[in-house]
Amino acid sequence: MNRMIKLLPIAFSIAWIFVVALNYYIVHKPFSAENALAILNALGDLLVAGALVTLAAALGRHLLRGFQFDSLLEALIFQAGIGLGLLALATFLLGLVIVNRFVFWALLLLAAFLLRDDLRAVWRDLRTVQLPIPSRFERALAIFVALALALACVVAQTPPMAWDAQTYHLVIPKIALERGQITAPPDIVYFNFPSLGEMLFLAAMLLKGDIAAQVLHVGFLLLTLGAVFAFALRSFDARVAWLACAILVAVPSLLIVSTWAYVDLMLTFYVFAAFCAVLVALERNDVRWFVLSGICAGFALSIKYTAAIVPVALVILILLRRYFNLRHLFLFATACGLVAAPYYIRNWVFTGNPVYPFLFGGGYWDAFRAAWFSRFGTGLMNSPLRLVLAPWDATIYGSEGAVGYEATIGPVLLMLVPLLVLRTRAANTQSRIRFHPSAISGQKVSRDLLFFSLALYLFWLGGVAGSTLLMQTRLLFLAFPAFALLAAVAFERLGGLDLSQFSIQRFARLVMLLVFGLTTLSYALGFASGDALGYLAGAESREAYLARNLGDYYAAMKFINASLPKDARVFFLWEPRSYYADRAAQPDAILDAWTHLCWQYRDVDSIAVALRERGYTHVLLSRAGLDFMLQTDNDPISLEDTRALEEFAARYLQQVYGKTPLQIVTREGKPAVLNAPGDPYAVYRLDGTR
Repeated sequence: MNRMIKLLPIAFSIAWIFVVALNYYIVHKPFSAENALAILNALGDLLVAGALVTLAAALGRHLLRGFQFDSLLEALIFQAGIGLGLLALATFLLGLVIVNRFVFWALLLLAAFLLRDDLRAVWRDLRTVQLPIPSRFERALAIFVALALALACVVAQTPPMAWDAQTYHLVIPKIALERGQITAPPDIVYFNFPSLGEMLFLAAMLLKGDIAAQVLHVGFLLLTLGAVFAFALRSFDARVAWLACAILVAVPSLLIVSTWAYVDLMLTFYVFAAFCAVLVALERNDVRWFVLSGICAGFALSIKYTAAIVPVALVILILLRRYFNLRHLFLFATACGLVAAPYYIRNWVFTGNPVYPFLFGGGYWDAFRAAWFSRFGTGLMNSPLRLVLAPWDATIYGSEGAVGYEATIGPVLLMLVPLLVLRTRAANTQSRIRFHPSAISGQKVSRDLLFFSLALYLFWLGGVAGSTLLMQTRLLFLAFPAFALLAAVAFERLGGLDLSQFSIQRFARLVMLLVFGLTTLSYALGFASGDALGYLAGAESREAYLARNLGDYYAAMKFINASLPKDARVFFLWEPRSYYADRAAQPDAILDAWTHLCWQYRDVDSIAVALRERGYTHVLLSRAGLDFMLQTDNDPISLEDTRALEEFAARYLQQVYGKTPLQIVTREGKPAVLNAPGDPYAVYRLDGTR
């Protein structure tokens, strides 16, 4: 009895605390159902992307059992990379037959069951991996890398808004989902490009949605950093490893692009993985590593045509090493060709040209479009000084979203890489770079990195010389891991220039820490201004987020989806994005739609007849897009073509969206669209249709 009397106050206290807390939060809810659902949705995207990478790593582990890797990190990186490439190929082959969520989920679960032992092993290896952090400097670099990756993961979980994602990277899987099968592509040239990346996006969208696809692209940034770190540990030391990774994530545009449903980080990863595998193959004289390098190079060719330089550069590197085993070279080339072949065979079947639209043309392609798309002769070929200064211009003047290189890449690469030409005191330098015991000599590795990155750079520079359309630093991202490693090695070699009174390396370290600090501040401010957390927490719906960030374009898409008949077919002018259009749409993929019609049919009557015969019922005109092209002279749009557009609109188009009639005026001595900034989009009904 005494014991019960003693317990009563305790029981009463517990009950009272519970009742007060429960009732308080019934009235003052800490979060709403919308908040909970939004957070669960975001976690779902992370889980789906993570599950795809983990399953891919298990598949890669199963297939690469006979390989001897230098570290668990290196093993996981190669296993995940090979597995993801094969997962993309399997999605493509399955998609040629059927694109169905139930079927894909069933096959994925079956694969997980069959690979259950490998999945457990991958999870065990992940928990075992340790990254050495020998000093405070490396710790600071690690914190910077972790913060950048965390911000990238959060930003990637917002609705897709990037230009090329809305133009084709997500439109390809969207159309496959709508049709239930991968079929012959429409008149959108980008649909015929190698599509390993789009197949991975299709897999993510089958499992969850487009945000999971974006998160998957961040995963390739993580794989790239892992590959750089493992390579640096093998060939140099932990300081070079952390510094190279920090230099990579300090490239603002590279980090931004990683959060989009683009394929640039996929290409970057496979190109660097192919390079790493070749060096191991040369070190060990191991045919399996030559085949592995060929597979990675083949996956790179499965992502972009511009990867054609990669196997060429690798073969030249092998020959420069005086390695002439023709059997190994043949197996490298065979593996590369076989892995890439399915996407090129697809083009051959669908268009009659394996490298459509280049070299042999094909459907929807003619002389006009070939000249329009290449713009050969518009580059810097006639400005040799600007070609020489391309690294300076791309670094100092290049800015994300701006014309001219179109990327912000930070100052560190340009600060450090050229310093490799300086001769340093070998003894001091060697004491600062602690080479891995099993590595090839650091000097030889540095030469290989320099040659490989130079080959990729010169190939890119050739494109810049030929066409303004190729003047994009993003197209050089595939060389940035090598550049970052060279920059880190250059920093370490600065120790050989130190004087007793002054340490140039210490000075460079302070400058780099300042750059990394300012970059962190820039990332944080950009993140805060984007209000990603508001969306992820459920404070803002997907619809509201897109409307706020895409503005007039999204409003025009909403009008098309809500106000046009379900069987409407919309012909876009100067608007290549169609991802958020629910009606059948023909986007202006390379911004040539009207000029091409004028070239084909010569007069507006014939153009009207041709559009009707193709089944188009409406026309979307990006007035702002046309105005931009006229004012900047980016595209060769003649005055006759603009006057023909005015006549076509007056005679055959009835405006159903937008306030301002189409009128070409003169602004600052150039043709312009009347009130384009205030009324950027117009939708018209094609005369004689519903």
